[in-house]
This record gives sequence, structure tokens and C-alpha cells, in this order.
Amino acid sequence: MAIDKPDSFYTAASGSLGWTLPASVGVALAEQEKGNPRPVVVAIGDGSFQYSIQGLWTAVQHQLPILFIVPCNAQYSILKAFAVLEETPNVPGLDIPGLDFTSLAKGYGATGAHAETLEAIQEECKKALTRKGPTVLSVPISHTVPPLL
Repeated sequence: MAIDKPDSFYTAASGSLGWTLPASVGVALAEQEKGNPRPVVVAIGDGSFQYSIQGLWTAVQHQLPILFIVPCNAQYSILKAFAVLEETPNVPGLDIPGLDFTSLAKGYGATGAHAETLEAIQEECKKALTRKGPTVLSVPISHTVPPLL
């Protein structure tokens, strides 16, 4: 995806845990305030989503057009990668199996969807970008923890 327009890409230098979901809500609120409620698209891992899931409630209450694409690997992969880098592998509590993001989304009042193929992902994204209010799209990914270095 080309980032060729000012004010169209946001990130944190120190990582996304606990930042990405509420930051996206803030961006969407700012867009709404400016009278330009353009959709906000967010890629946020299943582990990171858990750090600040309550921000989804705010997105629902304000009917913010946010698409949360959640790559699901049932773990805090970045924390596992840091543990390996720091030579402290097998840290307990970093596996988070069984989370149902479609149900979590619906529980907060958002639209929830799940897609496993490229075509299904594209279709769900098209629907989400025309919908009022937030959408949470879960997409299963590999459980492999890539090295940081």
C-alpha cells in the first residue's frame, strides 16, 4: 500500500502494544471532528488487541468507520521474539488460544468477521469500508515466531 499522502500513516516508534487500538480511535475521532470521516484501517495483532480492547467500545459509541484487521496467531508473538532475543525463552502466559474476535466484536456492538482466503479478506474489507461503525476482521496466520534479528 503506497503511503503517498500527508496525514495518512501513523505508527509508534516503540511498538504497538496498548497504543494501536486507542490511537486509531483518536485518529477517527479527529477525522470526524474535521468533518471528513474517512475510514481508518488498522493492522493490529491478536495479542496487541487485548491490551486495550475497551477502545472498541468508544469506536462503537461514536460509530467510527474503523476497520481493524487482526492477524491471529494465538500468541503474543512479539513478546516471544523478545524473550528469545534476551535469551529467556518459554516465558509463561504468552499463548492466547481460543479468542473469538468475531464474537468479541459483536459483544462490543461492532461488526465482526472472519476470513481465511485472500478473496474473502478482500470482500470483507470492501464491505467494512462502506459500513458505518467499526469492523473487526480476524485473519488466521502462521504460529511461527520470526526472529527479531
